[in-house]
Amino acid sequence: MGLSAGQARLLTITGRKSDCEYASMKLSHQKIALSRDLAELSNEYQNSLDQTKLIYDYYGTGDTTTPLSYGLLMTPSALNDYMPTTITDSLGRVTLNSKYASAARAAGIPQEGLGTLPSEGMRNAFIQGLYTSGILTKKTAETILGLPYNQQAGFGGGPVSSVITETGNVDTLIKYLDENSTGEFSTTELISSQGIQGSKDDVNNCKIRTKVVSADGTVTDTASASFTLADLLSDEKQYNLDYYGSVRSEQSPVTATAMMQKYLTDEGGFVDWLYEEFSAVLGVDDKAMAALDYARTETKKLINGPDTEEYKNWQNKWYTATGNSDWDEDTQWKHNDVNGFLDPVGSKISGGVENYDPNVVKQGSNYMGFVYAAANKGKDDDGNDHCTAGINLNNIAKAFLTFFAQAWEGPSKKDELGRPKYLVQADSLTTNRLVTDDLSFEFTIKTGVEVSSDDLGQATFYDALFNQICSNGWTENDKITDNEYLQEMLQSGMLYVSKPKDDGYYYQGNYATDPYIKEISDDTAIAQAEAKYQTEKAKLNSKEETLDLKMKNLDTEISSLTTEYDTVKNTISKNIEKSFKRYNA
Repeated sequence: MGLSAGQARLLTITGRKSDCEYASMKLSHQKIALSRDLAELSNEYQNSLDQTKLIYDYYGTGDTTTPLSYGLLMTPSALNDYMPTTITDSLGRVTLNSKYASAARAAGIPQEGLGTLPSEGMRNAFIQGLYTSGILTKKTAETILGLPYNQQAGFGGGPVSSVITETGNVDTLIKYLDENSTGEFSTTELISSQGIQGSKDDVNNCKIRTKVVSADGTVTDTASASFTLADLLSDEKQYNLDYYGSVRSEQSPVTATAMMQKYLTDEGGFVDWLYEEFSAVLGVDDKAMAALDYARTETKKLINGPDTEEYKNWQNKWYTATGNSDWDEDTQWKHNDVNGFLDPVGSKISGGVENYDPNVVKQGSNYMGFVYAAANKGKDDDGNDHCTAGINLNNIAKAFLTFFAQAWEGPSKKDELGRPKYLVQADSLTTNRLVTDDLSFEFTIKTGVEVSSDDLGQATFYDALFNQICSNGWTENDKITDNEYLQEMLQSGMLYVSKPKDDGYYYQGNYATDPYIKEISDDTAIAQAEAKYQTEKAKLNSKEETLDLKMKNLDTEISSLTTEYDTVKNTISKNIEKSFKRYNA
């Protein structure tokens, strides 16, 4: 090999060797990168062994098949006791998905909340918004709207009435009573009984009659009459029980009053009939029933008169005057005058109507309680003096309803002048303040049949949710319906769980404080991570083996090139040495 050829060959070998060494270095770097990827994969796998998931175990049986979800917490069911478990932020605001947020906007609830509880109208708008957004069916929405708004749901209150209702003033109530069949009351029982004891020489001249006074003043004198509750409240006719007494017997109105009192207030009598009729339309819940019980008790007190020693002495005075020892003092002599006690002399009446015609009881409608007239000084055709006593049943029905309203709002309720808002007393109607004259009082009227416990549970659920949104405010986050996102936000402490305790109020806490939410090992995620680790590790090992083979081939080639390089280099050196020797010689 010549010198020039040798030099060319040497350069070629040097270049190739450099290329091989560079390729080997690149492969070495790739192998280092593979080692780093393998380490990261190993760390990821180790971390995945600690993966957990949140499940909902309502029954406490250790069941792990029900994952925690927004829909489970925010949909009424037995799994949440028909009370929403709300997801709240650090400010206590309820986190809503887009559908719930749409309903909140439709109801006009500001995102910062109202800070108080709203009207039933706003609640109804919220329920309608839930139907519009597709959360509620039309039937469910209509059922909930027919039930009274439970303003205390989530604030210490329990379920409300399970009957469908509507609200309205006294005109609405009367119209409902008029349009729906209600029971009738008949005065036959009292009228058909034996006449009251009068003067000793005219026993059978004492009669209790029913006087029906029409709007035009026409009086119908009848042995008995039948009427409905709507008839009494509408005032189209006035219904009166009237006693036309015997001659020269000033005590007769008192004995007649005693019998009418017994008939009106005894068990199964007129007041109990009022109670049953009003209960059928107003007895929507425990509060209403308590108010009805109060009204029944107070109405009987109104009819029977005050329970005082003075009144008992007055009763006894009349009892002694008659000389009839067969009368029972406690049940027969009670009476309720309008401005005090009946004058025992009989020359005048302390209160009520004096000397009115016993055949025309028009004045009774102007008084609450019994009215009396003394002997009419020969006005009758027989030329004898007669006594009368009567009571207006329309006013007693109004008194009952007013006592109900008084109990509903509380006896301490005042009007704008600081007077008792409602007042019932035995006196002229001008001194009474009756709920039938107040169109602003809202009655809750029972208009439908009892709903199922499931429907009632749903109504309570959405009322409680509505109350929490109004009280605490709300935020919109549509990602909250993603289970993984919900879990991540709860586990990171970005969101909290709020639910009612035993006292019926909502409290906010970490998810770990909820007895139904459990955190367990996520075996599925761990198995998936292990499968991923094994797959990725196999890929990295394969790449590493390929790199090792390539690096081994390069090392072999570099070794060969090094040997060839040395051989060529030695050959060139010998040729140069020979040339110098030749020319030196």
